[in-house]
Amino acid sequence: MKPKEKELLSLLYQNQNRFLTGRELAQALHISERTVRSYIRRMEPVITENGGEILAKQGNGYRLLLRRPVQFAVLAGTPGTETTRKTAQTPDSAQERRRYLMQRLLLNGETLQAEETAERLYVSTSTLKKELYQLRGMLDEYGLVFDSSPAGISIHGDETSKRALIMDYFFRSSTFNSIQEYMDHSGYFDDIPTEQLLRMVLDESRQFGIRLSDIMVQNVLLHLALSVKRMQAGLRPEHAVLPPAFEQSSEYQASSAIFRRLSGMTGGEYPAEEVSYLALHLSGKGSWATRQPAQGEHLEQEVKTVLSQLAEDDVMQLDEDPQLVSSLLEHLRPMVVRLMRGLPQKNPLTQDILRDQPDLMKVIRKYFGAMPSLRRYDIDDDEWAYLALHVMAALERQKEKRKLQVLVVCATGYGSSQLLKSRLMKHFSDSLHIVTETGYYEMSDDILQGIDLIISSVNIGPVIFGVPFIHVSVFLGEEDVQNIQRFIDQEKAGPEKKEPAAARPASKSQKEIFDCYFSEEDFRVYKGHPERDQVLSDLVETLACYEKDSFADHMREQIRLRSQMGSLVFSDTIAVPHPAVPLSKVARLALALIPEGMYWNESHPAIRFVFLMSPSYVENRNLPKVTGAIVSLMEEPVLQEQILQEQSFDVFGRILGSLIETA
Repeated sequence: MKPKEKELLSLLYQNQNRFLTGRELAQALHISERTVRSYIRRMEPVITENGGEILAKQGNGYRLLLRRPVQFAVLAGTPGTETTRKTAQTPDSAQERRRYLMQRLLLNGETLQAEETAERLYVSTSTLKKELYQLRGMLDEYGLVFDSSPAGISIHGDETSKRALIMDYFFRSSTFNSIQEYMDHSGYFDDIPTEQLLRMVLDESRQFGIRLSDIMVQNVLLHLALSVKRMQAGLRPEHAVLPPAFEQSSEYQASSAIFRRLSGMTGGEYPAEEVSYLALHLSGKGSWATRQPAQGEHLEQEVKTVLSQLAEDDVMQLDEDPQLVSSLLEHLRPMVVRLMRGLPQKNPLTQDILRDQPDLMKVIRKYFGAMPSLRRYDIDDDEWAYLALHVMAALERQKEKRKLQVLVVCATGYGSSQLLKSRLMKHFSDSLHIVTETGYYEMSDDILQGIDLIISSVNIGPVIFGVPFIHVSVFLGEEDVQNIQRFIDQEKAGPEKKEPAAARPASKSQKEIFDCYFSEEDFRVYKGHPERDQVLSDLVETLACYEKDSFADHMREQIRLRSQMGSLVFSDTIAVPHPAVPLSKVARLALALIPEGMYWNESHPAIRFVFLMSPSYVENRNLPKVTGAIVSLMEEPVLQEQILQEQSFDVFGRILGSLIETA
């Protein structure tokens, strides 16, 4: 589970004796009610598997019911119990799993056994195959392929192409997602060619068989950039006393090769001490380190304790940043080794950081200085300034998360999505954070988690429900820029306060929009508890009378495809099935009312509204306004009850019509 999902579970677990409304949960977690519903849908299978059940009662909210309390206590993390299944580092979403696979297969050049990898990720082999299939399109653009053999799964292709994809996927994929991005924007490294240094690190580490995580690569990049800054400032590191035979290690050879290339690029000779220090840094995760006694086995817990204390003291809220934990650990491991050997390292940025961030330096000294692994040493500001750089990068990432979280969707592949992303950042870097880029058919509930806006060069608005969407050209024209800015301005202004919809009748323009998409012939009321497939079939046949003979079969298949991409249920009572691609010449909606509730699946046993939406392949001018009204209806249980009690098309039209935004 993600950190916010764990907080949500904890709230429900601590309040088992009562219902908590969606609004209460949203306010406690600082998220939207829509996100609360999304998290609960995502968590329900895990909760059920571990002996729990979430009761959802309209008007009351959510309550946790425990059928096997002892088993569930393990999932909830009750003191005195432990879970031995997943660790905090286990990839938890499809996006995280794909990054994990790319890191091992591409960055580390490993060959993976399918069953063993699936077990490590806590997924089925079929899910693993699906993740690999989603990555195949990206490999194609670089002339790379997956190679399956008795030895396992690997990536096959030209080494130059592999390195190009490594650069694009790991180090250019999202703003301020890495130390490199922070370095490029901080002002401290403006004269450092970080892109060239990064290529050196990747080339030589792969050449000498050193497996580095993407975060470790970033830390080595920072170390190398600081070496250049030391050279510029005329600073020379302390003489390093190396372990026996260390100069024959692959880490020392890789470090030597990197500095030979760096000397050729900058025209200056770097002292042997720089080679030694970089080699020691590489050894923090390289092969030589595995042959040495383990150091700092409690270091990770100490770092987490520091970050928790900072959050508890309301100094900075960085305790849910796993990237910061990893980044600090990758720096602290070799740092502790250096301190043990009496090898302090000069920092060319210390005075700049002391000048620009004096309060942060005080915080670093106070909190990190209390770590058991560090407090035995006399540590100077040069060392504290290194840690400060990692914290400053994390604070910048935190700023990014306060921006609108955007998913970029393109039809023609990874390259075009990168082009669109770069144009978006040129205009909106202060307002938007690009979470990731994807193709339309790669979209899923996982990838939509936490997304505030979809910006797409594919017109997917009619078939993506529940997340705001803006259709743009991949070249991002002036009209596109204006539309995006209008959305940003509206989000900053916040929602307008409106009188309850039931208190005002639908206006003439609202009624005109409603009548374009709904008719009484497409309105059905069901008694009892009908079967889901029967209701869907009835609604499809209802809309088929407006279309060609083959429409019904195509619609059923497209609904099936769309359901594979993500849930078609968007609240406890409302489902909105729709096709993966538009099929109708004229857009229409059909509605089924089921007052007594219909079983959709285990997570949604009492659906009472089914809106079958059939977008047009020609024009859907006002359809987003109608879908917006359906979203508003989800937040109005009183209005839902009025419609269900009256079971009248006229009442439904008056209520839904009044929710249509015409401005």
